[in-house]
Amino acid sequence: MHSWCWKRLLCASLLLSLLLWCLLLLAGDVQKKWPVAGRFRLAPGVRLPARPRLGAVQGVDFASLFAGPHAGPRCARGQVLLILVTSAPGNVEARHVIRRTWAAQEGRPANQWQTVFLVGQAAEAEVAQRMQRERQEFGDILVGNYKDTYRNLTLKVMHGLKWASEQCQPCYILKTDDDCFVNTDRLPTFLAELNTVRTGLYVGSLFSREKRQVIREPSSKWYVSRQDYRPDEYPPYASGIGYVLSLDAAEKILEAAQRVRPIPVEDAYVGILAEEAGVRAKASARFAKHNVRWRVCNYRYLMVIHHLSPREQEAARRSMLQARSACRDSLEVTRWK
Repeated sequence: MHSWCWKRLLCASLLLSLLLWCLLLLAGDVQKKWPVAGRFRLAPGVRLPARPRLGAVQGVDFASLFAGPHAGPRCARGQVLLILVTSAPGNVEARHVIRRTWAAQEGRPANQWQTVFLVGQAAEAEVAQRMQRERQEFGDILVGNYKDTYRNLTLKVMHGLKWASEQCQPCYILKTDDDCFVNTDRLPTFLAELNTVRTGLYVGSLFSREKRQVIREPSSKWYVSRQDYRPDEYPPYASGIGYVLSLDAAEKILEAAQRVRPIPVEDAYVGILAEEAGVRAKASARFAKHNVRWRVCNYRYLMVIHHLSPREQEAARRSMLQARSACRDSLEVTRWK
């Protein structure tokens, strides 16, 4: 009887030790996950929020994103379009090319629009100082309180959308990248005069179902763990090269972001939030994922073109301006399709 009791105590001790070991592993795994707070480069004096309890869902920590010392650019409220361009601190040439091509405005446009670049914290002091001088000179850079890495692109876009929706309140927001061309001769006018989807708009180049599979390979830059996102397939979402959101759709997406755990795939995360918020993704061929030999008349239709070099940006702007008069015989397409 005495021996039997000792055996029971020994088994119980082993089980308790195993359970404790599992809990320690789980706690360590949670700390290695992709919570927002763990990836910030915080401003001096800013404290990280308390770590959530195990298993809790943590959305985007917007307060930490805005904790830096830099004020945002000036913007007029109620513009037709605000263009948010994701950029890296070192991409100085790309920003300069955009400023003198499709972001350049001729006088005061009938349908007001503005371009703002989104960047995070530079790792090198010299790059950070150069970017600070650029920000002061041009007044078109929004600096967020996060390390500027590809895996933090989601934070960059959430920060930009939040700033735009609260400080600028444009009718529409276009998110794009600094290697893309935006047809600013057409898009603001199209949105103001021809677009019939005034609310709940989330439109861009949607990925096919086979390209919405979640990548589980840790070596991939698009890797997402099951702890961050359990399904094996993303809901329909628009490519990050460019998508347009109406203000109300952006606000619904941002509200959902407060309760939906972020993943380091920016465009897929926006699609997840859109589904959570009841905003349906709309497909449009006006957003071109690839830069081919587009004819001048194509610039009467295309709104965003991806993957342009600085020289190609210059050529695209010339074609955009030529399309005003060279293609008047072409039929004007007045829908998103």
